Amino acid sequence: MQKTPYLKLGFVFTIIALSVVFFTSCKKDRFLTQGGDLAFSVDTLSFDTVFTTVGSATRSFKVFNRSDRPIKINRIYLSGGDASFFRLNVDGEATKDITNVEVAGNDSIYVFVALTVDPTSGLVPFVIDEKVEFELNEKRYDVPLQAYGQDAHFIDGEFLQTATWINDKPYVIVNYAAVDAGATLTIQEGCRVYMHANSSLFVAGTLRVFGTVSDSVIFQGDRLDRDYFGYEDYPGEWGGIHFLHTSLGNEINYAVIKNGGDNQSMVRLDSVDGPRSGPVLRMTKSIVYNSLGYGFLAFNSWAVLDNCLVHSCGLQNLALIEGGRYEFHHNTFVTYGSLGINHANQPVAAILNYRDVSLTAFESRDLNVNFNNNIIYGPLESEVVFANKGTAAYNVTMQSNLLKYKGSIPQGIAEANTKLNQDPLFVDRAGFDFHILASSPAKNAGIIEQGLGGFSQIDLDGAPRGNPPSMGCYE
Repeated sequence: MQKTPYLKLGFVFTIIALSVVFFTSCKKDRFLTQGGDLAFSVDTLSFDTVFTTVGSATRSFKVFNRSDRPIKINRIYLSGGDASFFRLNVDGEATKDITNVEVAGNDSIYVFVALTVDPTSGLVPFVIDEKVEFELNEKRYDVPLQAYGQDAHFIDGEFLQTATWINDKPYVIVNYAAVDAGATLTIQEGCRVYMHANSSLFVAGTLRVFGTVSDSVIFQGDRLDRDYFGYEDYPGEWGGIHFLHTSLGNEINYAVIKNGGDNQSMVRLDSVDGPRSGPVLRMTKSIVYNSLGYGFLAFNSWAVLDNCLVHSCGLQNLALIEGGRYEFHHNTFVTYGSLGINHANQPVAAILNYRDVSLTAFESRDLNVNFNNNIIYGPLESEVVFANKGTAAYNVTMQSNLLKYKGSIPQGIAEANTKLNQDPLFVDRAGFDFHILASSPAKNAGIIEQGLGGFSQIDLDGAPRGNPPSMGCYE
């Protein structure tokens, strides 16, 4: 029987309807080319294994596609590239960099991360930080990786009670360590303290560091791979040593504190909390250098520095703010600039009895400070700022110092035998050798001092002082 036009027309509509359903379904299953969202089963993938021999460890996490539609992750890779200590296994494929990884709608995949280290290699950091990076259309994601690469004492965000650190293996501080109020941390000669990025050592109690002339205690960043890139010292790798307002009776002898200052200062003293029977800090025969910020910063505190070298700082090598009580004997404060340090407009030393709290307000306290036999020098016209405000005392005494200073010493400062703007003739300032030549104007130009327990009679190298002694930390 012959089909009617109506039947033919119905058949056509049926085909069209089925086609619409089919193509709509196909479109729904297509990969998202815009938008999409990833989620992860961890915030940070941590490898808590401490390697003492060549070994490996594997951890995993899940990647979730939160969309109803399938996605194609454009790229998954390690931030360290081919030099990474880590390896990936994504969807069964071993790799360090993979593209076009498919994940079904409302589904997930596993990413396995393997780490193999040789802790005997000097290029392996104590703490290894990298990221697994993800690119999905226009969005970027990452999962941080953190592992311990060598055997050490690890301190991660801890309040320390009374303890003694001995020179058996390195100490690594991650995030922070804090000497609790009333506690004493003693660090013996030869100890190496490595600070992870942005980490600081806070002291609410007491810190006692007993290095020796032959075996200093060293505080530095934990980037042991710096030599691989052609430079060892770089500023701002960690925060600093911060003495809080409750701290008292601290000693630092024969220490090297370097490559920090990311949190303002390498060595910082907060305002003293009530009366003190002695200095908050006595620092002798120590070197502080390569600070992104200040070298030695103190707010209304009490400190004695004796035969120390503070050099190459982004801000002041020495900053005394809002008064306090200080003694400086046979120290060298100098900055000419270095890798990462631009000494363009920040003088070496600032000596203030006040602290600005706003554009129009300040707080001032009595300042009593003695400078004897020091060198404060650099390439600026003036490397010292003397400034006082308000009615607080400003008692500054200077005897036998060599200063870079434009003009004459301000009135009210008691000074004698000051040498102004005479090149101290360092052995090699470009190589950071701040010993002085025999022809230096600082040579045998100081005064003999008493009352420091004999410390000032021996220089930073352990050599006896002359009669008369030289200015600065080296005889």
